[in-house]
Amino acid sequence: MRLKITKFLWVFFFTINMNSIMNAQVTTSNGFTHLNDHQQNLSAISALTASGNTENLKKVLNSGLDSGLAINEIKEALVQLYAYCGFPRSLNALGVFKTVVEERAGKGIKDKEGKKIIVENTTLDKYEQGRKVLEELTKTPQQKPAPGFGEFAPRADAFLKEHLFADIFNSDVLNFRQREFVTISALAAMPGVEPQLKAHIGMGRNTGITDGQLKELVLIIDQYISRQQGNVLRNAIGEKETPLIANDMMVRISEIEIVPEFLDQYKSILVEESAASVKIEHGVVAIFPMFQKENPNQVRILEIYADRKAYESHLQTPHFKEYKDSTLPMVKSLKLVDMNVLDTKTMVEIFSKFNSKKEDHNSQSIVSAFPVGKENTDLSKYFIGKSYVASLTSNKELNLPIANVTFEPGCRNNWHKHTNGQILIAVVGEGLFQERGKDIRRIKEGDIIEIEPNVDHWHGATKDSWFAHLSIIPNQESNKNTWLEAVNDEAYEAANKK
Repeated sequence: MRLKITKFLWVFFFTINMNSIMNAQVTTSNGFTHLNDHQQNLSAISALTASGNTENLKKVLNSGLDSGLAINEIKEALVQLYAYCGFPRSLNALGVFKTVVEERAGKGIKDKEGKKIIVENTTLDKYEQGRKVLEELTKTPQQKPAPGFGEFAPRADAFLKEHLFADIFNSDVLNFRQREFVTISALAAMPGVEPQLKAHIGMGRNTGITDGQLKELVLIIDQYISRQQGNVLRNAIGEKETPLIANDMMVRISEIEIVPEFLDQYKSILVEESAASVKIEHGVVAIFPMFQKENPNQVRILEIYADRKAYESHLQTPHFKEYKDSTLPMVKSLKLVDMNVLDTKTMVEIFSKFNSKKEDHNSQSIVSAFPVGKENTDLSKYFIGKSYVASLTSNKELNLPIANVTFEPGCRNNWHKHTNGQILIAVVGEGLFQERGKDIRRIKEGDIIEIEPNVDHWHGATKDSWFAHLSIIPNQESNKNTWLEAVNDEAYEAANKK
């Protein structure tokens, strides 16, 4: 029996690893043939810093360090960005980076420090030093003061030359090409700075940035900022714009008549479901419920989905299924009217979600390769919040059941323990895990948790994210689960702040 279990686990984890490798290969081959991992991550870090998106910035900072970027290389990029997106966003990004470095060190991850950052510049004439650096970047003579703004505001010209192109550029932690790559990425993420963007694209080309790299940089801006800003960069490098709205975008008006005695109950359920859909599912652009003033039983819902795939995913979410099942007896009639968009340009401005692809933990889709399953009512007394369970295996001879467990935001189970231990594999969203007497651990897709026998522990979703993991129970026949006390709200709130 032990041999069967060992063989099964080997095959299972081999399959998981092979899928991860195949997925990584697909991602690598998805248009990125000119930008290496360092450049992709440095670009995303710079763009997210400029846009102020600290949630995704934290994820990309981890990715950058995983790819081999040195701590000092990232520090230099974030310091340099003060000159382009301001001290507030530069300092915010440095604060996030400090937290990331400390968290990784706490987990035993040893990231390379990189070259030492030069903190002193003893040049007597920093303005002249900076002016010469700018001449090298632009390949054109630089007047003193700079024409236009330099004559109008000499102090601004001095700050630009002395602080940025002298003091900061004096450090060789990043070379000139890398620094221009950082600048272009940041400016591409910021609306209203097209002249500066075009100027730095020219400088970037002078330092060796290729057209192929700039075209791939557009894809990063599309992904982390918005397709709208991606089009700004496309225009700046002479590329054709791409449509902001997918060809298979779905717009629908649902015309619903509610049984009068259920109206208040229906409204309450609808408000909760529509809010959850927009907050949690990135592909749901809008679900906007309304009712007629003179006939409040007549409800109208404007529904907009980024594409048909987003709509089909929406139909499989637990919150929609619960909405559908719970309101079925309340609905007297239902008519679905599909619409075409007359003015896509204005629509993009109205629905800001089209302008951003910020996939933070609030917009994490709960749809994974595994089924969500039914609500976990049998064990609900041991959970705070709702959870769902789908059994993935049926062969009892293996004595190794695997289930996909999905937690709604804020849901967690009680402290508990297993006599033969447990294995968790995170598949989507962001969750929390803790063993008795140890620090909280945040877990995300791909993380594997090995829980030793008879160790008190709990796990669940963060308060703002759906979370799902595979639960593997070794030797189920003799593996006794003992439920203990609940995780109190105070401890859970503290866990979310870590």
